[in-house]
Amino acid sequence: MKYNCLAKLILCTLLFCACSDSDPIEEEIPPVPEEPKIEWTHDADPFVRVKGVALLDLTSRNGEMEDSSTDGRNFYSAGYILEVAGIPYSTTQSIEEALDGSGMILFSSPVKESTFTAEELEQLTQWVMAGGVIVAPACIASSEHVAKLFGITAASYTKSRYFASWEDGMMMEKELEYMDEPEEKDFSLGNERLGMAIKTYGYTLSTARVLARFNTGEPAVTVNEMDKGRVYSFGLLWRDVIQRSQLNKDFSAQRSYSNDFEPSADAFPLFVRSVYTKCKEVSVWKSTIPDGYQSVLIPTHDCDSRTAFDEMHSMSDYEKSIGVKGQYFLTTHYYRDQSYLSAFYDESAVNNAQKLVKAGHTIGSHSVGHFPDFSDTDRFPIVKTTRDAYKASHNIQTGITTGGSTWAEVALSKEILESDLGNQVRSFRTGHLLMNKHIPIVQEEAGYSFSSCYGAGDVMTCFPFLERIGNEWSGRHSKVLQMPLHFSDVINNSPMDETNWHEKPDLWLKILNKLAGNYAPAILLIHPNREWKMLAEKLLVDRLDRQAIGLYNFEDYGDFWSARRELVFEFTYVAKKDKVMIRANRADFDKNGHLSFMVETESGRQPSEIVLVDENAFSLPLQVKEVAPGKFLAYR
Repeated sequence: MKYNCLAKLILCTLLFCACSDSDPIEEEIPPVPEEPKIEWTHDADPFVRVKGVALLDLTSRNGEMEDSSTDGRNFYSAGYILEVAGIPYSTTQSIEEALDGSGMILFSSPVKESTFTAEELEQLTQWVMAGGVIVAPACIASSEHVAKLFGITAASYTKSRYFASWEDGMMMEKELEYMDEPEEKDFSLGNERLGMAIKTYGYTLSTARVLARFNTGEPAVTVNEMDKGRVYSFGLLWRDVIQRSQLNKDFSAQRSYSNDFEPSADAFPLFVRSVYTKCKEVSVWKSTIPDGYQSVLIPTHDCDSRTAFDEMHSMSDYEKSIGVKGQYFLTTHYYRDQSYLSAFYDESAVNNAQKLVKAGHTIGSHSVGHFPDFSDTDRFPIVKTTRDAYKASHNIQTGITTGGSTWAEVALSKEILESDLGNQVRSFRTGHLLMNKHIPIVQEEAGYSFSSCYGAGDVMTCFPFLERIGNEWSGRHSKVLQMPLHFSDVINNSPMDETNWHEKPDLWLKILNKLAGNYAPAILLIHPNREWKMLAEKLLVDRLDRQAIGLYNFEDYGDFWSARRELVFEFTYVAKKDKVMIRANRADFDKNGHLSFMVETESGRQPSEIVLVDENAFSLPLQVKEVAPGKFLAYR
């Protein structure tokens, strides 16, 4: 023992002398503590699943074609509503299965005269009267049995209703709990200035009550209460408020484009979620935000100029200092375009980009040329080329690019970055947020995972969705997840500059808090070409409620959402022990350790215990925090 002590003394003396005669040695970085071992224990409590939701697929009954632009994509849109809502559901074409296996049914498609027989409508009516709940799109039929079930006697069709407003007297109802911001009082259905809108059906009522009215004054959303149950009906088609918005074929219905809050398409999944939780003494749904937060701020940066590559270290150093991995979308303009852009992606830019990778940030492509006419597919066909051969040129006077290629802008830019930086490039953002129909297929073939080519205001949703090939109704789903951005340093009505930058974080924070109210992410875009933009981001971060709002990486959130989509779960409530059990396969839990569940209780009390349960009846307790009266986030 004494020899060990003597050795230590000698070593310390030598180190002291060395440090006294030379530069101080760097402070040793303490090792990162290991995450605590997860202890799953066997659970003896019985698991009797609480009935979830049945998505009743009516496409065959209604003669719909899912790839049709006139009557298709209703089923997909209904499924997406349930996906965002996060509630447990199963899909069936059988009325009997829907009635037996669920406490709530979501119809995929409109109710026409031929959709159900009189006997089936009577079955549905009796089920509702016993406590069942139905949520349906347009009720077009007017038979006696339909009128009894829906409380609707007639529906008038038009394409000239431009918005609907929730009834003032209904705003305190549970169904409308998310409609608490001025922008959520109405949901947009078209553009009155252009004279274009989606198909809508205004109702004539018998026993139903009005929840929302069209701008024409006609009932738009109704509820028919029958003994213990309820039937809700929307005077529209799911495809027109979900799929149409995602394809950006919504007749320019958005009320704002950028740096604002536009939740028109989100009203539907949020409404359905609230109807579901109203049905249950205790309910559980998959949170749309990871790690027990109510929202996450996701900083992203477009580096599309020489100044951005020269100055981005201010942003990257700040983010590294607070433990945040930023997402940097890099424009690889490697050649001189005499009338448009310099060859700013040069050796110096590559060196600076390599520093981003070394600092732990993630890299995405922001195209090669950042062309302002990239949406024109005639100018940007799918033409494969090489770095040496690709020299597309833009004429500022005519606004026309010649020699362009969507493949080069999307795929070649990825190849360049991966070759120069030695890392995998998983994400793409187009210049000027311009989409063209070739982008989805090229992104998929190039091996991208995530895309951010839309503003959330433009597509009227704050949540991710899968792109469609060709950006068409008939296109299959791409493997690429579209993640629209929510606010940025491009503020058209009051441009951000060195004199007013400190005012802008208040605008962003206002939007972020509204997003948090819907448990939505907040993707921020800042061009890292000025140091004061870094200071603006810092000011925003400093003002966050870090208990409610986390900081998150763009690609990490994409991975979280993808794993969330795949997780199928069910739950039970053991009343005697006041215990909530959330069950899924262990492998699915392990894929997403960041997943949160919201547990809502009718009583407002926190359950005594909330646990995960795997397929072998092993359980894992969750951390729990109350985020609102009767709402408890449970997470690992």
